[in-house]
Amino acid sequence: MEEYRIARITKDKNFDGKFFFGVKTTGIFCRPSCPSPMAKEENVVYFKDMFEALDQYYRPCLRCRPDIRLDYYNGNSCGTLTVQTALKMIYDGYLNTHSVADLAKELGVSDRHLRTLFIENLGVPPVKIARYHRALFAKKLLMFSNQSVTDIAFASGFSSIRQFNQVFKEIFGITPSTIKKERGGSNNGKTTLLLPYNKPFNFSQMIEFLKIRIVKGVEVIDDQSYARTFRTKRSKGYFIVRDNPGKSALELSILCDNIQCYMEIYNRVRRMFDLNTDFSPINKKLKEDNHLSKGMTDGHVPRMPIAFNSFEFCVRAVLGQQISIQAASTLASRIAGKTKLRTKKNFAPGLDYFFPGPKEVVETSLEGIGITGARQATIVNIAQGLLDKVFSLNANQPFDVFQKEFSALRGIGEWTVNYVAMRGLGMVDSFPAADLGIIKALEKGGKRPGKKEILKQAEEWRPYRGYAALCLWNQ
Repeated sequence: MEEYRIARITKDKNFDGKFFFGVKTTGIFCRPSCPSPMAKEENVVYFKDMFEALDQYYRPCLRCRPDIRLDYYNGNSCGTLTVQTALKMIYDGYLNTHSVADLAKELGVSDRHLRTLFIENLGVPPVKIARYHRALFAKKLLMFSNQSVTDIAFASGFSSIRQFNQVFKEIFGITPSTIKKERGGSNNGKTTLLLPYNKPFNFSQMIEFLKIRIVKGVEVIDDQSYARTFRTKRSKGYFIVRDNPGKSALELSILCDNIQCYMEIYNRVRRMFDLNTDFSPINKKLKEDNHLSKGMTDGHVPRMPIAFNSFEFCVRAVLGQQISIQAASTLASRIAGKTKLRTKKNFAPGLDYFFPGPKEVVETSLEGIGITGARQATIVNIAQGLLDKVFSLNANQPFDVFQKEFSALRGIGEWTVNYVAMRGLGMVDSFPAADLGIIKALEKGGKRPGKKEILKQAEEWRPYRGYAALCLWNQ
């Protein structure tokens, strides 16, 4: 706790989100950098996450707003893969429409064992975390959207207005309608949410990376924004992301036919723009390497652009084998056009298609759009493999498991496995050693290193070899 005490006293912003502290005399909890007058240490209690503070009946500070300005990452859950996977599902709204028993079954454990794992790792059972998460997400919608209180209640996963009002007032000590009245605004059916980030954040760098990989018809990218269509199990729509450096946040605008998708889209976009990563240990480790420092900006590694749609990225990776990035993007756009999953007329210009899912790819002929027969077969193998559950695109699975199952598909080589793991699933220690860009960046005196030599050198960059790859590509 000494590290927490010092961070609180010095109001160190680097610790925001890593822990919270409550003041016993007020019943309020804050982030470490809170500008409020310093509380005496004997009156302070420390929490490893926001849920623990809420579970002990502390309310968020109205000055530093830890519930609005921060997102929780639950770094303490790293002891178990099951809890990590369960948390991602809860944050995406799984328990809004399913029971804990359903969640446990999905994870291959008993509901009793799942509850035990949550208590051991987080100190709070899954049903309570889902309850707090709904309330926290609802507060963000009340603060930053023009939706009605009723719509916000259901978008956040509450089953009734009565339940929403009761839980919200119990946690925050104020009714949802009071917050709405204080904020003002009207309901125009469009929602804009703030996604806070820690500076530095190079939005232009990420946009340029994504721009040359654009799937036209599915994505629209310019210097100021990123937009794309999406489909979830319950909703269709599109979103637009813009940077708001003044607020140290991305602005996420969503337009869809079912607002219950908000929670999932919010979390997927956070992962897409790599907003949940603590870069302190990564920068510290990699900046000392002469090869990698050339690809860093002011000692900061590039953020990892993680695919919004993992299956779509698998297809992109196959198309990108031994051809240019632009050519692969063109072929991906043709696949979207071939399946003819058209959007509605009210979508933003250029957003004409939804990218197909595995079932639609299997049912669509990919002939006549410039894809070789071998790659057509590989894409169909991937789609059918997902349908048959031969492999999984679960981002929390061990790399070894993904590598074994994915590489068993015909047409999938080592480069594709590592590239999909890295950018499709966000596995930060995956490393496509056979990538031409990486080979060129490590070239010495006109001599290119071999794979064995590259892998040996990359051992020094564990467990962040994915970020090392980004540094090499960025040179």
